Amino acid sequence: MTGEHAQHWEERYSSVDRLWSGRPNDWLPELAAAWPPGRALDIGCGEGADALWLAERGWRVTGVDLSATAIGRLLEEAGRRGLDGRVTARAHDVGAGLPEGPFDLVTSFYVHGGPQEGSVSLTAMLADAAARLAPGGRLLVVVHAVNPPWHTHHSHTYRAAELLEGIGPAVAGWAVEVCEERWQRATGPDGRSGHRADAIVCLRRAQATEEGSGT
Repeated sequence: MTGEHAQHWEERYSSVDRLWSGRPNDWLPELAAAWPPGRALDIGCGEGADALWLAERGWRVTGVDLSATAIGRLLEEAGRRGLDGRVTARAHDVGAGLPEGPFDLVTSFYVHGGPQEGSVSLTAMLADAAARLAPGGRLLVVVHAVNPPWHTHHSHTYRAAELLEGIGPAVAGWAVEVCEERWQRATGPDGRSGHRADAIVCLRRAQATEEGSGT
């Protein structure tokens, strides 16, 4: 990504006291509640609702985001909740590479990239993330698949099968735990009602014994 993207997100965060709701994204508690905690990487962590949810359940979480303001809010809240020892975070452009693993979980919620020059390639980023997962680790990705009619931003959207195909070579032989779209009713800024869909993909790398078997 270019410095313009970082500046855009920094301006969005710094222009308000809080940009997001403070609640974790819907699909994280639904899918991850029963997973044993380990080391997690949250890409595009924003103000940290997902990272904090994981940390409160025993995960050690590294968060990265373009906005220093968002990272500051995450770290402040982690301190307030007594989670300093479980959460680390920094302002970072994932186009320059991801933190070193291995991780037991990598999450990416609504990091899309776009057609503009310098935008991140989501599939390339996820392939990089897959390479940093420990045996038995999971990659959980959620993106917009179908936007409501009033949506005007120019980020890419992905259907679940399209996203899986795009990262396929990097996750060959992995278990596909979820690959689907979920539709929701949405309300636009002018009060209009419509529908949107999220694409949800969750993949699990084989355990070391399975990877090392000759069968």
